[in-house]
Amino acid sequence: MLSVQEALDLILARAHPVTQTDTVNTLAAAGRVLATTQYATIDVPRADNAAMDGYAVRSAECRPGAVLPVSQRIAAGQAPEPLAPGSAARIFTGAGIPAGADAVVMQERCHGADDGRTVTIVRPPAPGEHIRRAGEDIRAGTPLLEAGTRLRAPELAYAASNGLAFLPVTRRLRVALLFTGDELVMPGAALGPGQIYNANRYALGSALCALGCETSDFGIVPDRLDATRAMLRDAAAGHDLVLTCGGASVGDADT
Repeated sequence: MLSVQEALDLILARAHPVTQTDTVNTLAAAGRVLATTQYATIDVPRADNAAMDGYAVRSAECRPGAVLPVSQRIAAGQAPEPLAPGSAARIFTGAGIPAGADAVVMQERCHGADDGRTVTIVRPPAPGEHIRRAGEDIRAGTPLLEAGTRLRAPELAYAASNGLAFLPVTRRLRVALLFTGDELVMPGAALGPGQIYNANRYALGSALCALGCETSDFGIVPDRLDATRAMLRDAAAGHDLVLTCGGASVGDADT
């Protein structure tokens, strides 16, 4: 008898990896396996940006109670102007930090005038406070996703954040699935004497589907050597793996 690990080692030692690849839209790549390592082509974030809604300032110009004129308003997606000395810029989360600013005062720690022209600093910020730096999440030139990665929602979002509209993936594994046993009956049919429902067909089929395999279900094979051999020959043609279920021990029917 083989242990589970011994059986796995034997199977893997004889396995031949699938090397063919497909190029698929990143939107359709869920569940696929990445064929080649992808490298980042841009920094993420691309530029320093605000981590909070508030005011971009020069921290050295801020003190408790300081009143600064608001020289510009910067929303995400807008190109900021350099920050005028002695002023603050109204800024929103994700917006680019203007040249000259080195901190963001979150709006809960200052008081903006009703007319929007000035802001009073309640708590001065430290240099770098509430700024997300360029390349903080992803640095251009570094590995983005390693070959062999199973692509799930986080990996696809990671790829999309670097502008990858298409991804090279390994071709889906082609699996032939068959079951042996005269006692097997499909759900929905009446059970005869000594018969059982073929629950393994549903378990294995759904597991292969979850792994992203292309599965050909050859159904139930009669307990005859000639029928089993014929079905195995048919299943082996055009498939990477033949997965059988049946044959409990060394009885006369376990051919």
